[in-house]
Amino acid sequence: MRSLRVLSRLLAYPGTELQVQMPALQDVLREDGFLKEKTLKPLLAFMDELAALELFEAQEVYVDIFDRGRAHCLHLFEHVHGESRFRGQAMIDLTERYAEKGLQIGVGELPDYLPLFLEFISICEPEEGREILAQAAPVIATMAEKLRRRQSGYASVMDAIVALSGVKLSKADILKAADAALPNIQTLDELDKEWEEPEAFGGAPECGTCAEGALPTNPAVNSTHNLRGQS
Repeated sequence: MRSLRVLSRLLAYPGTELQVQMPALQDVLREDGFLKEKTLKPLLAFMDELAALELFEAQEVYVDIFDRGRAHCLHLFEHVHGESRFRGQAMIDLTERYAEKGLQIGVGELPDYLPLFLEFISICEPEEGREILAQAAPVIATMAEKLRRRQSGYASVMDAIVALSGVKLSKADILKAADAALPNIQTLDELDKEWEEPEAFGGAPECGTCAEGALPTNPAVNSTHNLRGQS
């Protein structure tokens, strides 16, 4: 599904290429026709806004939202398992699913990185992809709610992902999950403490970027798959 690849690209660290390609990416979303107007309209407006920003400002906004604290972290298992022992096995299981599709993860990246996860789903068979995405939908919907509370346009990207999953979620449950979210980090000292990892884990990796063509794939993915023409 090309729309998933567009959403993956929007969640990667912004660069000049993304801003230049924005009209083409918007066309893909319109042509695919998977998103209803109530979801598509705010998403297209955010894409216009992102394209119009000075690149440095767009990058600063991205870092402020996704890299300063864990509340909006783009690594899905951070929101599910935290640092529990279950996270490691979940990583292994997801990596194996990628391998089944001929995907190998780049050095320094984790399989639960959301843009990478979306790239994976985009090459699955539609029914399989929706089933996998549905499992992650409650986490992504909670991320959308937290981003909305930050008045961030990135909430529209998360809303679109949830919409593509086809899952109907309880608004009350999402609000409750967002209320129980990790604390918002305000100072650099708080940030250092929040991101402090046990020595055995060696720290958290930085998020990667996606770039290549109008519908780029994530460079963290090495694939034997031909992603062109997939729907």
